[in-house]
Amino acid sequence: MILFAAIAIPPKIAKDIARVQRGVSGARWRTAEQLHITLGYFGEVDDDRAEALDAELAGKPMAGFELSLAGADHFGRDPVHAIWTGVKDSAPLIDLHKHCRKSARAAGITMEARKYKPHVTLAYMKPDAPAARIIAFEQNMAGFEAGPFWVDGFYLYSSHRKAKGSNIYRVEASYPLLG
Repeated sequence: MILFAAIAIPPKIAKDIARVQRGVSGARWRTAEQLHITLGYFGEVDDDRAEALDAELAGKPMAGFELSLAGADHFGRDPVHAIWTGVKDSAPLIDLHKHCRKSARAAGITMEARKYKPHVTLAYMKPDAPAARIIAFEQNMAGFEAGPFWVDGFYLYSSHRKAKGSNIYRVEASYPLLG
């Protein structure tokens, strides 16, 4: 199964995001249930490694912390494949990401080596989405801020592909943060 660790976006913040999700043709906007901040993408994982990963993720008590979202940007050049809002700098978030990477290594899972860029994906783009509308959306989002919100836990999700439409995410395990 495909696994990733993430922080769920609280309902109030999801409503703030929903208010700005418009104005870009070719955007497949994410629903409130799909909004999250990925901590670690583990890819296809067999049952034995998934069990080991779960034990590793649960094995280190960490404190809760606040996060805030701000601005917008995109991934991909030609074509753009996703637009997102950023997460303001947070040392505890980076520590939690590092914990996920260390847990994956301990469970025998090799993660991608790309630099961690905390964000919330707002939409995946169709290949013919007009670049001018994407740029205008990002300019309009320059002053966007949501939060702060308290992070009191994170989750291990499985991702299930559908023949048509967005993947379905299912919570496999939850990990409370202290405080």
